[in-house]
Amino acid sequence: MANLAALRTTAIDRAVRDAIAGGATQLVILGAGYDGRAWRLPELAGVKVFEVDRLATQRDKRARVAKLPAAVGLVSFVAIDFEHESLATVLERAGHDSSSPTCWIWEGVTMYLTREAMRSTLADVGRRSARGSTIIVNYHTGRRDLVARLMFRLIGEPQISAWTRKEMAADLRAVGYVVHEDSGMTDWNTQFARDQATVARAAYMRLATARF
Repeated sequence: MANLAALRTTAIDRAVRDAIAGGATQLVILGAGYDGRAWRLPELAGVKVFEVDRLATQRDKRARVAKLPAAVGLVSFVAIDFEHESLATVLERAGHDSSSPTCWIWEGVTMYLTREAMRSTLADVGRRSARGSTIIVNYHTGRRDLVARLMFRLIGEPQISAWTRKEMAADLRAVGYVVHEDSGMTDWNTQFARDQATVARAAYMRLATARF
């Protein structure tokens, strides 16, 4: 799993660097958790970084990052009550500029959402996106094996949704995004690990990178 996480992280990092080089002035991380990109990617110097997540998670993270050197990016912690607030509302309140290109990261989240919830969030992303924006979506094309599914259910994180590549492209296209790359573990293994990692068990894991 460490190899798989490292490959996924590296693939997303590359896509973020490309988006910033292409003119994105803001980074929004949906379900940011303990994402460390604002502290370790030099390309984010001067970039506004909006970390969107539940308040409890952010309180713990802020206590932890207080012990680290200052972030490279200009970080705003954007707390959201997913049951009562929309993404568009909290981002506007936090100072996100919908007229400037944004790079969006959606990593390790969509598989835990219903299709309806995922599409609702995507609609908000579309409403807050300017031309030249990029979205990087991590999704699954199938479900893990039975033991893994049971384990995730027991810890309160059942994985309930999967998409084909065509379905994900269609959902992105519905809000104005066009996929220009869709890659998976085998691709990342070749590109970043010289085919040395064991990735067959994670063939279901993919990244769609799309532009607005």
